[in-house]
Amino acid sequence: MTLLKTLAQPEIRKLFGKRELVIIRKQLFGVPLKGSEKTRLSRDIRKKFEAIALLIPSIKEFELKKGAEIKRLIEKAKGAIIETKFFPRIKKIILFGSVAENKPTLISDIDLAVEFTYLAEGEATLFRREVLGQLNEKLDVQVYNQLPTKVKKEIDKKGKVIYERTH
Repeated sequence: MTLLKTLAQPEIRKLFGKRELVIIRKQLFGVPLKGSEKTRLSRDIRKKFEAIALLIPSIKEFELKKGAEIKRLIEKAKGAIIETKFFPRIKKIILFGSVAENKPTLISDIDLAVEFTYLAEGEATLFRREVLGQLNEKLDVQVYNQLPTKVKKEIDKKGKVIYERTH
């Protein structure tokens, strides 16, 4: 779609005023601009185009779908967990906490518990260091096997399994 056709879209009117659209058309067709139009072009219109250009690389993720960033971070964490040398011993990966309960806030972290068939205490520390070193600070990964019974019961009751070994 050409710029002129794009500018004719009604949604564009939400970004640019009528006068700005006229100035853009004049500029594209080489029609001389008045002094005030030149000022507006450089002061306002070009700045809007620069901002739009900055948004374009991430426009696909800017669909504003509810929880899109949380889902992306969870998938990244799941990938990092699965890539560890401990993967053969993983039974489940469980999402728990406010995100699992659909009650997140802007300061909520994303809590994951990884249940193993067996993992020694030292290995648990190595596993957490390896995984957390690759992830956003909003993610917290715990070893389910080492959590207090009370926390495990809460995870079992309200958590969501996001990965489970099938065999």
